[in-house]
Amino acid sequence: MLDLALLTLSTVVSPTVQPPLRPLPPSVQSGDTVRHFAYGSNLLLSKLVNRGANGTTIEVLGREPASVVDHRLAFNLRMFPPLEPAMASIEPCAGATCEGALYTLSRAAYEALWRSEGGAMERPGYEEVVVTAVGSDGAPVQALTLRAAPWMRLRRDAIPSERYKGIIVDGARELGLSAAYVQRLSEQPAMAPSAALTALARAHGIVAVLAFRAKQRRLLAPIRSLCYGLLYTGRSRLGRLASECAIALVLLPTALVGATIRLALRLMGREPIAFGPPAPKQEKQPA
Repeated sequence: MLDLALLTLSTVVSPTVQPPLRPLPPSVQSGDTVRHFAYGSNLLLSKLVNRGANGTTIEVLGREPASVVDHRLAFNLRMFPPLEPAMASIEPCAGATCEGALYTLSRAAYEALWRSEGGAMERPGYEEVVVTAVGSDGAPVQALTLRAAPWMRLRRDAIPSERYKGIIVDGARELGLSAAYVQRLSEQPAMAPSAALTALARAHGIVAVLAFRAKQRRLLAPIRSLCYGLLYTGRSRLGRLASECAIALVLLPTALVGATIRLALRLMGREPIAFGPPAPKQEKQPA
Protein backbone atom coordinates (compact mmCIF):
# COMPACT_ATOMS: atom_id res chain seq x y z
CA MET A 1 0.00 0.00 0.00
CA LEU A 2 0.98 3.62 -0.37
CA ASP A 3 3.94 4.57 1.84
CA LEU A 4 3.69 8.30 2.52
CA ALA A 5 7.20 8.29 3.98
CA LEU A 6 8.31 8.66 0.36
CA LEU A 7 7.70 12.39 0.55
CA THR A 8 7.88 14.81 3.43
CA LEU A 9 4.83 16.79 2.47
CA SER A 10 2.55 18.89 4.64
CA THR A 11 -0.58 16.81 4.06
CA VAL A 12 -1.29 15.58 7.57
CA VAL A 13 -4.20 17.21 9.32
CA SER A 14 -3.48 18.62 12.77
CA PRO A 15 -3.93 15.92 15.45
CA THR A 16 -6.14 18.30 17.41
CA VAL A 17 -8.69 18.33 14.58
CA GLN A 18 -10.67 15.11 14.33
CA PRO A 19 -12.79 15.08 11.17
CA PRO A 20 -16.19 13.39 11.30
CA LEU A 21 -16.33 9.75 10.25
CA ARG A 22 -17.37 9.29 6.64
CA PRO A 23 -20.29 7.07 5.68
CA LEU A 24 -19.19 3.63 4.48
CA PRO A 25 -21.14 0.91 2.62
CA PRO A 26 -23.27 -1.01 5.16
CA SER A 27 -22.19 -4.32 3.56
CA VAL A 28 -18.61 -3.99 4.90
CA GLN A 29 -19.65 -3.17 8.47
CA SER A 30 -20.77 -5.25 11.41
CA GLY A 31 -21.90 -2.99 14.21
CA ASP A 32 -19.03 -0.61 14.91
CA THR A 33 -16.42 -2.64 13.01
CA VAL A 34 -15.24 -2.56 9.39
CA ARG A 35 -13.85 -5.39 7.26
CA HIS A 36 -10.77 -4.40 5.24
CA PHE A 37 -8.91 -6.52 2.68
CA ALA A 38 -5.17 -5.79 2.45
CA TYR A 39 -2.84 -7.23 -0.20
CA GLY A 40 0.35 -5.13 -0.18
CA SER A 41 2.69 -3.96 2.57
CA ASN A 42 -0.21 -4.03 5.05
CA LEU A 43 -0.04 -7.83 4.95
CA LEU A 44 2.72 -7.33 7.51
CA LEU A 45 0.95 -6.77 10.81
CA SER A 46 3.59 -4.43 12.25
CA LYS A 47 3.37 -2.26 9.12
CA LEU A 48 -0.37 -1.74 9.44
CA VAL A 49 -0.35 -1.29 13.21
CA ASN A 50 2.25 1.47 13.01
CA ARG A 51 0.46 3.50 10.33
CA GLY A 52 -1.25 5.73 12.90
CA ALA A 53 -0.58 9.45 12.73
CA ASN A 54 1.92 11.13 15.05
CA GLY A 55 3.28 7.87 16.44
CA THR A 56 -0.10 6.38 17.35
CA THR A 57 -0.95 2.79 16.52
CA ILE A 58 -3.90 1.23 14.72
CA GLU A 59 -5.67 -1.39 16.81
CA VAL A 60 -6.48 -4.63 14.99
CA LEU A 61 -9.51 -6.56 16.24
CA GLY A 62 -9.13 -9.49 13.86
CA ARG A 63 -6.87 -10.74 11.05
CA GLU A 64 -6.96 -13.87 8.90
CA PRO A 65 -5.82 -15.06 5.47
CA ALA A 66 -8.37 -14.43 2.73
CA SER A 67 -8.66 -14.35 -1.03
CA VAL A 68 -10.56 -12.34 -3.63
CA VAL A 69 -11.33 -14.21 -6.84
CA ASP A 70 -11.35 -12.65 -10.31
CA HIS A 71 -8.86 -10.06 -9.09
CA ARG A 72 -5.07 -9.89 -9.27
CA LEU A 73 -2.31 -8.18 -7.36
CA ALA A 74 -1.09 -5.32 -9.53
CA PHE A 75 1.86 -2.96 -9.32
CA ASN A 76 0.29 -0.08 -11.18
CA LEU A 77 0.09 2.71 -8.60
CA ARG A 78 2.34 5.34 -10.15
CA MET A 79 5.16 6.40 -7.86
CA PHE A 80 8.77 7.55 -8.30
CA PRO A 81 11.10 5.53 -10.52
CA PRO A 82 13.77 4.35 -10.02
CA LEU A 83 13.52 4.40 -6.20
CA GLU A 84 9.90 3.25 -5.92
CA PRO A 85 8.58 2.65 -9.43
CA ALA A 86 5.18 1.35 -8.37
CA MET A 87 3.15 0.34 -5.36
CA ALA A 88 0.54 -2.36 -5.05
CA SER A 89 -3.06 -2.21 -6.15
CA ILE A 90 -5.80 -4.72 -6.90
CA GLU A 91 -7.32 -5.08 -10.36
CA PRO A 92 -10.26 -7.06 -11.75
CA CYS A 93 -8.95 -10.06 -13.71
CA ALA A 94 -11.11 -13.00 -14.71
CA GLY A 95 -9.75 -16.30 -13.42
CA ALA A 96 -7.10 -14.77 -11.16
CA THR A 97 -7.01 -14.78 -7.35
CA CYS A 98 -5.52 -12.14 -5.10
CA GLU A 99 -4.57 -13.46 -1.67
CA GLY A 100 -4.30 -11.16 1.31
CA ALA A 101 -5.36 -10.32 4.84
CA LEU A 102 -8.93 -9.81 5.99
CA TYR A 103 -8.75 -7.31 8.84
CA THR A 104 -11.45 -6.40 11.32
CA LEU A 105 -10.98 -2.82 12.50
CA SER A 106 -12.99 -0.38 14.54
CA ARG A 107 -14.60 2.38 12.52
CA ALA A 108 -12.13 4.94 13.87
CA ALA A 109 -9.16 2.63 13.22
CA TYR A 110 -10.19 2.13 9.61
CA GLU A 111 -10.48 5.88 9.17
CA ALA A 112 -6.95 6.30 10.53
CA LEU A 113 -5.73 3.65 8.08
CA TRP A 114 -7.48 5.34 5.16
CA ARG A 115 -5.92 8.66 6.03
CA SER A 116 -2.48 7.06 6.31
CA GLU A 117 -2.95 5.74 2.77
CA GLY A 118 -3.46 9.26 1.44
CA GLY A 119 -7.11 9.72 2.30
CA ALA A 120 -6.25 13.01 4.02
CA MET A 121 -4.89 14.41 0.77
CA GLU A 122 -6.91 16.66 -1.48
CA ARG A 123 -6.66 14.04 -4.23
CA PRO A 124 -6.09 10.55 -2.76
CA GLY A 125 -3.95 8.10 -4.72
CA TYR A 126 -6.28 5.23 -3.83
CA GLU A 127 -10.02 4.80 -4.15
CA GLU A 128 -12.11 2.60 -1.87
CA VAL A 129 -13.88 -0.34 -3.52
CA VAL A 130 -15.95 -3.21 -2.16
CA VAL A 131 -14.80 -6.77 -2.91
CA THR A 132 -15.98 -10.22 -1.89
CA ALA A 133 -13.35 -11.89 0.28
CA VAL A 134 -13.33 -15.53 1.32
CA GLY A 135 -11.73 -16.09 4.71
CA SER A 136 -10.55 -19.14 6.64
CA ASP A 137 -14.08 -20.50 7.18
CA GLY A 138 -14.87 -20.40 3.46
CA ALA A 139 -17.74 -17.94 3.89
CA PRO A 140 -17.74 -14.97 1.49
CA VAL A 141 -17.99 -11.51 3.07
CA GLN A 142 -17.94 -7.99 1.73
CA ALA A 143 -14.84 -5.95 2.56
CA LEU A 144 -13.38 -2.58 1.66
CA THR A 145 -10.10 -2.57 -0.19
CA LEU A 146 -8.03 0.11 -1.92
CA ARG A 147 -7.48 0.32 -5.67
CA ALA A 148 -5.20 2.77 -7.45
CA ALA A 149 -7.27 5.82 -8.36
CA PRO A 150 -7.65 6.39 -12.12
CA TRP A 151 -5.37 9.43 -12.09
CA MET A 152 -2.59 7.42 -10.39
CA ARG A 153 -3.11 4.15 -12.28
CA LEU A 154 -0.44 3.15 -14.79
CA ARG A 155 -1.59 1.71 -18.10
CA ARG A 156 0.76 -1.23 -17.59
CA ASP A 157 2.21 -2.70 -14.41
CA ALA A 158 5.70 -1.50 -13.48
CA ILE A 159 7.83 -3.19 -10.82
CA PRO A 160 8.11 -2.60 -7.09
CA SER A 161 11.33 -1.76 -5.33
CA GLU A 162 13.24 -4.58 -3.70
CA ARG A 163 12.50 -2.92 -0.34
CA TYR A 164 8.75 -2.79 -0.91
CA LYS A 165 8.57 -6.28 -2.39
CA GLY A 166 10.41 -7.62 0.66
CA ILE A 167 7.78 -6.19 3.01
CA ILE A 168 4.99 -7.86 1.01
CA VAL A 169 6.75 -11.22 0.94
CA ASP A 170 7.45 -11.04 4.69
CA GLY A 171 3.80 -10.22 5.34
CA ALA A 172 2.58 -13.08 3.14
CA ARG A 173 4.78 -15.55 5.00
CA GLU A 174 3.79 -14.17 8.39
CA LEU A 175 0.11 -14.45 7.53
CA GLY A 176 0.44 -17.96 6.12
CA LEU A 177 -0.72 -17.36 2.56
CA SER A 178 -0.46 -20.30 0.17
CA ALA A 179 3.03 -21.54 -0.69
CA ALA A 180 2.33 -21.06 -4.41
CA TYR A 181 1.30 -17.44 -3.88
CA VAL A 182 4.35 -16.69 -1.70
CA GLN A 183 6.58 -18.27 -4.33
CA ARG A 184 5.02 -16.10 -7.03
CA LEU A 185 5.61 -13.01 -4.92
CA SER A 186 9.21 -14.02 -4.30
CA GLU A 187 9.81 -14.36 -8.04
CA GLN A 188 8.32 -10.94 -8.80
CA PRO A 189 10.95 -8.75 -10.55
CA ALA A 190 11.99 -5.77 -8.45
CA MET A 191 14.09 -2.62 -8.70
CA ALA A 192 17.30 -2.32 -6.71
CA PRO A 193 19.14 0.79 -7.98
CA SER A 194 22.83 1.22 -7.30
CA ALA A 195 24.05 3.63 -4.64
CA ALA A 196 25.02 6.14 -7.34
CA LEU A 197 21.62 6.08 -9.02
CA THR A 198 19.91 6.24 -5.64
CA ALA A 199 21.85 9.40 -4.77
CA LEU A 200 20.88 11.00 -8.08
CA ALA A 201 17.23 10.06 -7.63
CA ARG A 202 17.12 11.47 -4.09
CA ALA A 203 18.63 14.75 -5.29
CA HIS A 204 16.16 14.89 -8.19
CA GLY A 205 13.42 14.22 -5.64
CA ILE A 206 14.12 17.51 -3.88
CA VAL A 207 12.98 19.31 -7.02
CA ALA A 208 9.98 16.95 -7.24
CA VAL A 209 8.95 17.83 -3.66
CA LEU A 210 9.19 21.55 -4.35
CA ALA A 211 7.17 21.15 -7.56
CA PHE A 212 4.52 19.23 -5.60
CA ARG A 213 4.34 21.92 -2.94
CA ALA A 214 4.00 24.57 -5.65
CA LYS A 215 1.14 22.50 -7.16
CA GLN A 216 3.19 21.97 -10.31
CA ARG A 217 3.25 18.18 -10.17
CA ARG A 218 3.00 17.90 -13.96
CA LEU A 219 6.24 19.83 -14.41
CA LEU A 220 8.42 16.73 -14.04
CA ALA A 221 5.96 14.26 -15.59
CA PRO A 222 8.03 13.87 -18.81
CA ILE A 223 11.08 12.89 -16.76
CA ARG A 224 9.10 10.30 -14.83
CA SER A 225 7.66 8.90 -18.06
CA LEU A 226 11.16 8.53 -19.49
CA CYS A 227 12.31 6.73 -16.35
CA TYR A 228 9.42 4.29 -16.65
CA GLY A 229 10.31 3.61 -20.25
CA LEU A 230 13.94 2.93 -19.34
CA LEU A 231 13.27 0.54 -16.45
CA TYR A 232 14.78 -2.89 -17.05
CA THR A 233 13.24 -5.96 -15.41
CA GLY A 234 15.44 -8.68 -16.87
CA ARG A 235 18.39 -10.52 -15.33
CA SER A 236 21.16 -9.41 -17.67
CA ARG A 237 23.85 -7.38 -15.92
CA LEU A 238 24.51 -5.49 -19.13
CA GLY A 239 20.82 -4.68 -19.43
CA ARG A 240 20.70 -3.39 -15.86
CA LEU A 241 23.82 -1.29 -16.38
CA ALA A 242 22.48 0.23 -19.60
CA SER A 243 19.16 1.01 -17.91
CA GLU A 244 20.85 2.66 -14.93
CA CYS A 245 23.10 4.78 -17.12
CA ALA A 246 20.19 5.95 -19.24
CA ILE A 247 18.05 6.83 -16.21
CA ALA A 248 21.02 8.61 -14.60
CA LEU A 249 21.41 10.81 -17.69
CA VAL A 250 17.71 11.69 -17.59
CA LEU A 251 17.86 12.60 -13.88
CA LEU A 252 21.21 14.40 -13.92
CA PRO A 253 20.04 17.98 -14.72
CA THR A 254 17.36 18.13 -12.01
CA ALA A 255 19.60 16.17 -9.62
CA LEU A 256 22.22 18.92 -9.91
CA VAL A 257 19.56 21.52 -9.14
CA GLY A 258 18.33 19.47 -6.18
CA ALA A 259 21.85 18.99 -4.82
CA THR A 260 22.45 22.74 -5.04
CA ILE A 261 19.22 23.44 -3.15
CA ARG A 262 20.17 20.92 -0.48
CA LEU A 263 23.61 22.49 -0.05
CA ALA A 264 22.09 25.97 0.19
CA LEU A 265 19.65 24.84 2.87
CA ARG A 266 22.47 23.31 4.90
CA LEU A 267 24.57 26.47 4.64
CA MET A 268 21.57 28.45 5.94
CA GLY A 269 21.19 26.00 8.82
CA ARG A 270 17.77 24.85 7.65
CA GLU A 271 16.37 21.35 7.65
CA PRO A 272 17.11 19.68 4.29
CA ILE A 273 14.25 18.34 2.19
CA ALA A 274 14.01 14.56 2.43
CA PHE A 275 12.88 12.37 -0.42
CA GLY A 276 12.65 8.65 -0.96
CA PRO A 277 12.10 5.56 1.15
CA PRO A 278 13.88 5.27 4.48
CA ALA A 279 17.50 4.23 4.16
CA PRO A 280 18.16 0.68 5.34
CA LYS A 281 19.37 0.48 8.90
CA GLN A 282 22.98 -0.47 9.33
CA GLU A 283 23.54 -3.38 11.68
CA LYS A 284 26.08 -2.74 14.41
CA GLN A 285 29.25 -4.73 14.03
CA PRO A 286 30.31 -6.72 17.10
CA ALA A 287 33.22 -5.22 19.00
